[in-house]
Amino acid sequence: MTDHRPPAYNRSVLAPRSRRSEPRPGRPSAIAGALIALAVTACSSAAPAPAPIRNRTPTAAEPSIRGQVDGALWTCQIAEYDPQPCKLSQGPDGWRLTKLLGSQRFTGSIDLVHDSLTGDRAFFVGRYFCPWGDCTTDIDLVLERGPAPDAAYTGTFGGDTISIRYDAALDAAYGGAGYGRLTGDEQ
Repeated sequence: MTDHRPPAYNRSVLAPRSRRSEPRPGRPSAIAGALIALAVTACSSAAPAPAPIRNRTPTAAEPSIRGQVDGALWTCQIAEYDPQPCKLSQGPDGWRLTKLLGSQRFTGSIDLVHDSLTGDRAFFVGRYFCPWGDCTTDIDLVLERGPAPDAAYTGTFGGDTISIRYDAALDAAYGGAGYGRLTGDEQ
């Protein structure tokens, strides 16, 4: 008989399999057995339980200058007037300081700089104003901090000494950083 199949068909491909490669009925093949053993081993190991999910706010890095916290209340004093609360806040343009009460106020941007060689300084640029009168003018100050840990930053503007100082007790004394939602522009 003549085989009319194309040469790509090989009789060995069409030949029946030998008995060795066929799995025996009722018994898994060697590969299937290895996979089952691996799955049993993996499932029976005592893996540590995953950590529970907690609702918590990530803690911010410790500020380099004490009191440099968004919403912190500081004490601001102009010349011999009584000290008044000021609010330090962080916005998209950086840090801002606003004197909240008193007949003379100021508001503007502030950069608090810690330098172990020259001492701590604050650079303030903003607006000085009187809510009941006409005293609005630009203000540009360099405030130097004294050597004591709780020392005030002081500078001079128009012949008057201006000082700012962080005091943690203000958070309780004036009702905290919210302080009645004052902005410093109120009369």
